[in-house]
Formats: sequence, structure tokens, C-alpha cells
Amino acid sequence: MFHHDRGCHSKVGFSGQMEGSHHLHHCGNVSYNISGSSCCNGTITLGLSQLVADCCGSVAYNPLNEICCKGRILTQSSTHVKCCGKDMYLTATHLCCGGNNIFQRKENHSCCGKETYDKTTHCCCANPTLEVKPKHETCCSKTTDKNKECQQGSPPNSTLPKNSELKCGTKPFNPQEKMCCSGNLYKASALTKCCGVDSYTLSDDNVLCCNGILYRNVSEQSECVGGVIYTPANTTCQMSTRPRLGEHCCGGQTINHRTHICCNEHSHNKMNGNFCCGSEVYDHHNQFLRCCSGHLYNLTHLHGKAECCGNLLLQYNNNQTCCSSSTNSIIYDTKPNHRCCGHYYYNTSLWSCCAERLKPTPKPNSSPEEYRLKPLTDLIPEMCNKTVFFGKVESVALENYQRHVVLKVVGLVDVKSEKVIKDPWLHVSLDHCSPPATDDGMTYLWEENHNGKYKLLSHPVDLTSDIHMFYFVCYQKKG
Repeated sequence: MFHHDRGCHSKVGFSGQMEGSHHLHHCGNVSYNISGSSCCNGTITLGLSQLVADCCGSVAYNPLNEICCKGRILTQSSTHVKCCGKDMYLTATHLCCGGNNIFQRKENHSCCGKETYDKTTHCCCANPTLEVKPKHETCCSKTTDKNKECQQGSPPNSTLPKNSELKCGTKPFNPQEKMCCSGNLYKASALTKCCGVDSYTLSDDNVLCCNGILYRNVSEQSECVGGVIYTPANTTCQMSTRPRLGEHCCGGQTINHRTHICCNEHSHNKMNGNFCCGSEVYDHHNQFLRCCSGHLYNLTHLHGKAECCGNLLLQYNNNQTCCSSSTNSIIYDTKPNHRCCGHYYYNTSLWSCCAERLKPTPKPNSSPEEYRLKPLTDLIPEMCNKTVFFGKVESVALENYQRHVVLKVVGLVDVKSEKVIKDPWLHVSLDHCSPPATDDGMTYLWEENHNGKYKLLSHPVDLTSDIHMFYFVCYQKKG
């Protein structure tokens, strides 16, 4: 199985929307978005996100369904295949000897250099090259464990600890020696910390990590508050004077929150809209504007027929599939016999999926139905006319492939009819494999169907900003 370091591409690392995927990266002298492209040895591969890809020379590939053998990208026939030179082989039925020769696996047979032998009648002697000899030969009694490794054709690093399999981007690293900061490797130490793509030590003077950005040459008294650097002694908002009473910081200026809104340190008049999308402001009543994880799109030319896939736009009838989890949303070219498992797109003949967990044990005709959660903002205003509520997961138990969830209702139920649940505690039963796993203590949007069943709808929500926006839009729509 392939590995991705949790700090490689995102500050939060597989929890929350990808921070790194919103920004352009550089591949040689060309800019690209890692949400939809990959960079390998200075060459860009379009249509495959670097978040789920590995490199095979200068070409990116999906290691979930493919394997790279000495520069050749091959479609996996099983999750238990490995490379033998430029070809792949099934480890359960074949042996790879000498790095390039594939043999049918037989009982009591093993490798000796480039050939196989029967261990019950022969041995593998190193004198000095590996040779098959009858068991009565003197050299057979001198076979060492090191010879046995060679006989089996084990790779030189097969005895390394699991930590050696960790990757920072596509670069392997040992976390005891190196640390990974959003794809960049630095020397590890107890005092070294990550700040976005940079690193710093706690003993560094005049540096401050604020909202994933490392600032240098700042005053020793500076503090990071709400993503803004403050210097209490003489400045606020990184300005030379304090704002007037009742005004707030917005980038390098002050604003009156009654008339203006601050979006990522950019000031906008509320007449142009009262919701932020990244650094822009928009009117949520405009059906041709769509905010996708901080990116504002105009859908006029698409007649509004598109949906968000993370910070990208998925156009309908474009033969593409969006796979999303609470960490990433990635667009793939649609392929037959492939399904989503969280943000991974897997071949159903190689894998099975249960609660967003991939297992290398395909189960014919038992793949769970497509079940894609969305950020809460992508469900507005569609959910305003449905019986929905915000439920906090208190505990989860598993029984007979059913996931039993105890929920505490923390939000008003059914904005349309203002229905209220008298008992704030709900016991919900879900098919275990179909919906993604739920985390204790996290709050989600749920829907109550006509038959009294409950369905999980959203990724974990923010109890303040997300829920406020949901109620604000839905009540305006109701009014």
C-alpha cells in the first residue's frame, strides 16, 4: 500500500479542507494547481491531483490502481502485485528471482540468484556467486541468513522499519532525521516546528508563525490573533496608529463592520454582498455565483449547471467524477468499474470500501452505494426546504454491520415548518459501510426522511460560522 505523509500537502493534513490545494505551485517555470494536476521531474500531468498521485519518471500515476515498474505504468491486476524488472507479478502465485526473472511459485521452491530450486533436495551456495547445489555439498551447511535473504530475492531495504516508507510529497524520509512541512523536508529537532511550507525553531529571534505563514523581522512583542499580527505596545493591524473606537482591522486598514465586510484582509461594501468567498464578496441570492472552498465562480455561461468539488468546479455531463472526504475533494476522469471511497477513486476489481476505508479484498456485487458528503455551504439553499438538523456525535457502536450513533441535537430542526424535537437525544442506525465514518464530538448536518430514517449529509461543520450562515440564508429564503 502506498503512503502519503499527513503534513505533505496541507497544514492540517487530511482534516478539514486542503489549505495548500487552494494556491498555485510551481513545476519548473510553470504554475499549476495540485488539486487537478501533478508535477514529476519538471513535467506537469493534467487531470490527476498530486494529492493522490506518485511519479513514474516524469509522468504521474494513481498508485491505487496502477504500478510503476522501471518507468512503465501498468494497470494492477491485484493489490498483491509487485514489480520484477519492467513487469509485474502476483506474489501469491509467482516468484521474482534476480530482479528480472518471473517463475511460477511451487511448493518448497525458492530463489537462488536468477533461478529457482527445491529446498528439500538442494541449497543455494554463495561461492562466490549464487549457485544451486545438491544438499550433500559442503557449502550447504554454511548457508547464512544473509544468503537466505539473497535466495528469496528480498529487496535490500526490506528489513528497514516502517518509518522508511513515509513520504513527503514523492520523497521518502525518516521522521527521526527529517520533518515534512507541506511537501518540503527540513532537519528534524525537538525545537523545530512547521509553519506552512517553512520551518523555524523556537529559539529563532524576530519570527512569528501566523495562520500558516512565517513572518520574519517582526517585533518581539508581536502576537498572532485571529490571523492578524498585533504588536500591543504601539501598533495594531500592522499599522502605525490604532484604529478608531468601534472600528476593526482588515488587512492594513480599518473598517466599520456595520457597512463593510472583511474577506481575507480585503474590505468590501456590504451592498455588494454579505458573504465572503476567499478574498471576494458575493450575494448568495445570485444563482449564477458559486463559492467553492474560497474560489468564486460565475456560472452564467454554464446556465448554473455545475457543482463544487473542493475548490474546483465540476461541470455536469463532462464525464468526470468528484470524490470527496472531509480532507480533500478531487476530480477524476470517469472510468468503468471505478467508485469513490472518500477522495480516492478505486477499481472495484482490486479494492472494496467500507466507511471510507479501502481494503485490498474486492467483494463482487457488494460495493456500497455512492455516498458523497459535501461542505455545508454547498448544500445551501437546497436543504432549506427539507427536514434537517445539526447533530453532534456523542458515541458510536457497531453491531451486525449496523453503525449505531447517539446524537445530541444542537440546532433547530426543519427550518420550513419550525418543527422541534422535544428530546434532544437521538439514536440513529446507519449501514456501516455506505456512509463515511463519524467522529465523536463532531457536528454534522442530518436529514430525516419520511420513513423516520436519518441520513448523514455534510462534512463536520463549524458550530459558529457555518451554522449561522445556514440559518441566515434559509430564514431569508423563508421570509
